[in-house]
Amino acid sequence: MVENLLDLAVGKMGAAGIDSLAQALGIPIEKSQAALDTGLATVLAGMLNRASSKTGMGYLFNMISDAGELDLSSLSESFTEPEKFEAIQQNGAEMLKKVFGTRTEAAAELTATTLDGGSGNTLLNTTVVLATSLLGEQVKLHKMDLSDLASLLIGQREFIRDKIPKGLLNVFDVPDFDKLGASLVTHGHSKPQEPRPEALHHSGKKRKPVSFSSWFFPLLVILVVLYALNMCMKKGKDEMTEQEPSMTPEESAFMESPSEPVGDSPLANGDAQADSRSDDFAGNLREYLKNSAREPNRQFPMQVNFQARTARIINSSAPDIDALAKILQENPKITIAIEGHVKGQGDEIAEQETSQERADVVRGVLLQKGIAADRITAIGMGSARSVGEDMAGGVENQSLKNPQISVRVVTFQ
Repeated sequence: MVENLLDLAVGKMGAAGIDSLAQALGIPIEKSQAALDTGLATVLAGMLNRASSKTGMGYLFNMISDAGELDLSSLSESFTEPEKFEAIQQNGAEMLKKVFGTRTEAAAELTATTLDGGSGNTLLNTTVVLATSLLGEQVKLHKMDLSDLASLLIGQREFIRDKIPKGLLNVFDVPDFDKLGASLVTHGHSKPQEPRPEALHHSGKKRKPVSFSSWFFPLLVILVVLYALNMCMKKGKDEMTEQEPSMTPEESAFMESPSEPVGDSPLANGDAQADSRSDDFAGNLREYLKNSAREPNRQFPMQVNFQARTARIINSSAPDIDALAKILQENPKITIAIEGHVKGQGDEIAEQETSQERADVVRGVLLQKGIAADRITAIGMGSARSVGEDMAGGVENQSLKNPQISVRVVTFQ
């Protein structure tokens, strides 16, 4: 059963903490419980709406996982001491922008209408810190991954349905409450993702039938051009062959005889290093799969390099991807999550999108190698957490610095 975060907040704060919140907001104490419920419900609704985008769930997961813990048992002191309360307000204002974006002011104005003279911004700044702390506590307590957090958020809908301010759904451009969070995309859930109908069929409108002439004549022109180019290349090749001097039998024998290389070849040495890296990644992953006492959610960094701030692969051979495809073929029952990362030197939203695109690219390469789509999910982790940070069970192959792609086994059966 899903934990009710509204009830959990009341239990953690206690009567003293809730009364202190009312004093900080400047509202009657008898209104404090309703104000707390409204603030938390509004924030959770904003999180559900934020997580409905392709990269939103990963962005939200990073924010919640990396947020500092808040001592909920001593909130009454934090609300009554000006310096501590101001720190909560500043931290909450930053979080609120990440959750609501450009809709922050509109959400705060609607929340203010439910208070008797209290500030909607102050309430939301406080409750977003409270909600993030509660969610972060659940993530660490239950060792949640992206999919578990998504399930927890979706489960809150039944508890907040009658608590959100009237008109909030209009701010989110959501037609009715049942649509809130309905298109949530986790990109890393326990059940591998399936294509959504709207993604496959777009608007759903019937397309006009394609006529024969609309494709036949353009295709005929292309074939004629290709034939002409082929004839020109063949003619040029024949002319070059006629002009080349013929070799004597001795020269031919010398060119065809094998020779030993002198010294180390840089290219061959680089290939050997690449093979070593691939063997290291593949060996670690195979050892992990054989170990019955394995720890869940372990990440395995892959040697896949991208151009800066793009999802364009530099090392086109990418031996680790080939090795992963072979392991998936050897173990047809496992499913995996490909996680994309960025270094973190610019706009967080853009970095989140880039990390998702990188994960999607690697997933696409694996699909081209014959791996079934329902066995691979793609997750953009942004820059908030690098692979080297041990969150759930450790990381293999620490020699890879700033890895941009990692793989995690989701299901084994």
